[in-house]
This record gives sequence, C-alpha cells and structure tokens, in this order.
Amino acid sequence: MKKSQGIFTLLVLIFGWSICKNYENRNYDWDLPGYVGSVLAAEFPGNFDKVHQLTFQSIKQEAPESEFTNIIKGNNARQSYYENAQSFSEQLPYYRVKVLFVAAIDFFYKLGFSLPKSVLITNLLSCFLAGIFVFLILGHIFPQRVWLVFSLSLVIFLLPLFSDLAIAPNPDMFGFMVLLAFFYAYLKKYPLLLRFLLMVCLVLIRTDYLIFGLSYLFFELLVNYSKSKKVDLKIIGYSLILFAMYFSLIKFYHYPGWKDLFYDSFISRRNFISKQNPDFTWRDYINVAFGNLLNMKKVILSSSILMIASLYLGKKKEEKLFAILLFVNIYMKFFLFPAAGQFRFFFPFIILQLFWMFILMQKNLNNKSLKTVFG
Repeated sequence: MKKSQGIFTLLVLIFGWSICKNYENRNYDWDLPGYVGSVLAAEFPGNFDKVHQLTFQSIKQEAPESEFTNIIKGNNARQSYYENAQSFSEQLPYYRVKVLFVAAIDFFYKLGFSLPKSVLITNLLSCFLAGIFVFLILGHIFPQRVWLVFSLSLVIFLLPLFSDLAIAPNPDMFGFMVLLAFFYAYLKKYPLLLRFLLMVCLVLIRTDYLIFGLSYLFFELLVNYSKSKKVDLKIIGYSLILFAMYFSLIKFYHYPGWKDLFYDSFISRRNFISKQNPDFTWRDYINVAFGNLLNMKKVILSSSILMIASLYLGKKKEEKLFAILLFVNIYMKFFLFPAAGQFRFFFPFIILQLFWMFILMQKNLNNKSLKTVFG
C-alpha cells in the first residue's frame, strides 16, 4: 500500500511539473476571442459593442504581440471580427453552445482570474484530472503491476498532443477528461444513470459528442436485449433526453447549424454569417471529405490496428461490439467534420481503443510471456 501511495505521489508531482511547463508555454490562438466573448456576452446581454471591445482588450493585455497579430489579422475573416462588432457577435453562437466549457471559464473568471487565463486554467486543470483518470484506468486494468501503470501513465501524459490540448483555447481537453471519466465508470460498472450524466456533460462541452452518446446507448440497448430479450425503455428515454437537450441548445443559442459550420470551416470563412448563405453541393462535401481522408493515414492505421487486435482478443460479443463502437465513432466524427489535420478530434477515441485492447489482452490472452508482462 505504501509503495502504491509513493508511486502515485511521484506521478502527481510529475503531472504538476508538466502543468507548470504548459502554463509557461500557453498558447493564444484565433479560438480564444470566441470563448472570452461568450462569457462577456452572458455578462452584458445585447451589448455587442462592449463585448467586442472587452474581448480583444483583455487578450491584447496578455498575449504576445505576434500571437495577438495572428488572432486579429490571420485572414480576412479574423480581421473583420476584430474591426466589426456585428461580424464578431455573429460568430459567438459557434462558441456559446459549448455551455459547460463556457461555464467553467466563467467560474474561474468570477474567482478573479482574467478571461484568457480562465480559459487556460480550465484546460490545465482538465489536463491534470485527465492524467489522474489515465492512472486510475490503467490501475484497474493492471492491478498488480504498479510500475507498469506508472510508466504507461507517464508515457501517455507526456505525449506532445496531451500538452497541445492543455494549452489550446478550446474545449477538447475538457471533453477528453470527461470521456476518460465516462470510460472509467464503464469499466467499474457504475450505474447507467451516472454514465448517462457524464454523456450529458460531454454534449454540454461539445454538441458533436451527441453521436458518441447515442451510439453508446444503442450499444447498451443491444447488450441488454441480448441478455434479457427485452427492450430497455430507460435507455430509449435517455436517448430522447439527449436528443431534446441537443436541439434545445441549438435553438436557445441560435447555433447556425452543421451546413454553416462546414461552409465556414472548409469552403470559405464568412465575415458576416447573416449576409451570405452557406451554399455548397454534395459534390463539394464529397470532394472535401474524401480529399481529407487521404491525410488521415496515421489515424486510419492506428485505429484499424487497435480495432483488429481487439476483435481478435475479444471473446464475447459485448467485447467486440465495444471495440467496433470506438472505431466507428472516429469515422462518424470525421465525416461530420472532416478536419484531417486536427488529430486532437480523434486522439481521445484512439486512447480508449488502446485501453480496450489492454483490457482484452489482460482478460483473454493465453500467451504466457505476455501474461507475465501484463499481469
């Protein structure tokens, strides 16, 4: 017990050191005004000029000159957001809909931190907690291999992408942390209600987590039906609640919609959403999606290897279905938003795939040499 506590303490100290380094290397990029503005828009409803002024003023006070220049002059659209309050305010629904992330920023802001630092602190704290969940998950998988758990936790936590997520002003690290909490709850067989509440949190952090939430509930429906030969109405109820919550968020925050997001991300970023329709054809979508799919080599290779290994190692239908669930979510996420260069969108699910392969290896593998290493 003392040995385990000492190793955990050492790991926490290393995590803390890494967080401090991330704080020193903090990043200011073009997403930052959107989240800062979202907090201010709630504080000064309808006062677009004040929100606009305070947003860029707060960032300018802290950001290095080169990074601030990139935020306001990186392209024509960014320059328009900086120069025109209406142009900027029309972009805010893209950010305000990420309610839980904005609420976390607002919490630290009310504690006295500046808004740019509140965004950073939210992500750094999420990064630290994500590291703890990685340790807990690996500890559950390899309960008798303390040093193995320590080493794997350290390797994963010190991956460059982990740091990139921690310093980037977006909700991806926050979402990753909650996704790890969800996975831990699944492994520990905590009540479905708790897992559902974590799925609610995920959708409140990023609305596109609705896909994962619904696909997971469908997975649970299939597993329950195979065991009891009855449809669990509770699971259907949870699915309807997620649907209702998603559409309520979209309507309440006047979210432009998927077509607008795709157009602004892959066709042309509009200065004024209200003055130009997001017109593109299915051919345009297919050209973007399949063109970017060619740049997904690392994701395709790693996710495919992990899924094939899990299908080979899994003995039960439930084990194989869960492996397929994680794999499919990567590609549903991609085809919804085919940003091939944004590995941060797919990294969380690949990490879960890795954990799932470890679980099946530990549980079902008969190779004695590997059993000696893994448990």
